[in-house]
Amino acid sequence: MRYNKPVLAVHGGAGDWNKRDSDKALSEIKKALERGFEQFKAGSSIEAVVEAIAYMEDCGIFDAGVGSVKNLKGEVEMDAGIMHGNTMSVGAVASTRAKNPIKEALKVMKLTKHVLLVGERGDLTLKELIGSSTISGDTVGAVALDKAGNLVAGTSTGGISGKLPGRVGDSPIPGAGYYATEKVAVSSTGTGEIILKILPAKEVDILVSMGFRLEDAIRSVINKITDRFGTDNVGLIGVDYRGFVSAHYNTKGMARGVKDQQTLRAFIFEGEL
Repeated sequence: MRYNKPVLAVHGGAGDWNKRDSDKALSEIKKALERGFEQFKAGSSIEAVVEAIAYMEDCGIFDAGVGSVKNLKGEVEMDAGIMHGNTMSVGAVASTRAKNPIKEALKVMKLTKHVLLVGERGDLTLKELIGSSTISGDTVGAVALDKAGNLVAGTSTGGISGKLPGRVGDSPIPGAGYYATEKVAVSSTGTGEIILKILPAKEVDILVSMGFRLEDAIRSVINKITDRFGTDNVGLIGVDYRGFVSAHYNTKGMARGVKDQQTLRAFIFEGEL
């Protein structure tokens, strides 16, 4: 469906939402949309995406931020990434313990010449760059298009429960957990090891660049993964430069929503964005 600029879309992860508090998740998705959309008043798609994801990191319902699952040693290691499509600027962190990984990823994008910083050494480096730190479920993500045409995608996660220490999934990897160009912005959720093999966010960009409609591109990539790896492993949301938004998944549900100036839609199970 097409929306008026600016537009923001978010997801709170694809999975078996029958076994979780779907009503609470739906409520938090709507709040994340409201919080992120407010940023358009003074900021751009970057601020909208970061604020929406940071809210979901803080709410404790999703596998991100304070809601993150633990690895085999009982530790929290989180990943996040953000990409500004019009300038191809990227920032990401992996195996971090910072309160809001998406804000740390933004620092990498804005304050360094790098794409990805990993672990405790990366956390300390970011603190040194700014003097002192400003940082007082399922994978979460957001995509946005502002009035100036800036397309941004971001993703944040606590990973998978019981993972090996040091395991890094798809969320901080451009083309896998997220991707953005001047044509489209995409955020992924699902089984990281599968997403890393297919790079679905990049594949959507390729198809859109070839002239495919966003909805057809996302659906085709989901179908490709399902044909190769079966079901219950992936979901995607995206927005293109014209304001079209689409979300598809092969799981039992995906917390997702979209907002522009006139409309707010949010779903866990049935429903088209």
